[in-house]
Amino acid sequence: MLDTLHAASRQVGLEMNITKTKLMTNFKKSKITIENESLDYVDQYIYLGKQIGFHRDSNELEVERRVKQTWKKYWSYKEIFKSEMPIALKKKVMDSCLIPCLTYACQTWKYTNKVKNKINTCQRGMERSMLNIKKIQKINHNKIRSKTKAIDALKYSQKLKWKWAGHAARLKDHRWTKTVTSWKGPPGKRYRGRPFTRWDDDIKKIAGPEWQQIAQDREKWKALEEAFT
Repeated sequence: MLDTLHAASRQVGLEMNITKTKLMTNFKKSKITIENESLDYVDQYIYLGKQIGFHRDSNELEVERRVKQTWKKYWSYKEIFKSEMPIALKKKVMDSCLIPCLTYACQTWKYTNKVKNKINTCQRGMERSMLNIKKIQKINHNKIRSKTKAIDALKYSQKLKWKWAGHAARLKDHRWTKTVTSWKGPPGKRYRGRPFTRWDDDIKKIAGPEWQQIAQDREKWKALEEAFT
């Protein structure tokens, strides 16, 4: 299959970068080569700006990576956030530059309590920093938010996921998006321990197990959005 892709790419003037081509599997590993060069297996890989993997903690690792990327971006705007500029200007930069960075690809996240805490902690830390408020001062985060008036990153990201779930459920064709969203997996005996958190578990808590049918009614779906966020 890879050889076919490699040959087809060359026919249109494209060349596969062997050093950047990696393999991931949740099954038995087998040797795969392109032009006699073996491809490496990895546990995690960044694809289209999102870190993906098969491990149980992949979701949390991706959110942690987004938090680190957002703090990097925050300090790249140090001249703004640590200056005496008006809070309204700092708020605009946070809403337009930092929140999108923090919530990139949030439609794919599983909103566990750990994930929610990471998002809230990141944003609150940045708000304290731009207002020069120390943690030791023990100022309630609601008071801080009333000063910054910034978009709530957690609610914003959950809203994006809810809208995306509704959009995916309403697709009428058989593209990958619809197929993967509806996929249940083969029946079988599961491993011991707590079940994996599924992408739509938080959606089911609000809309029930038949959420894809409910999503067909746009008005009803929109009415449930507030309960989700």
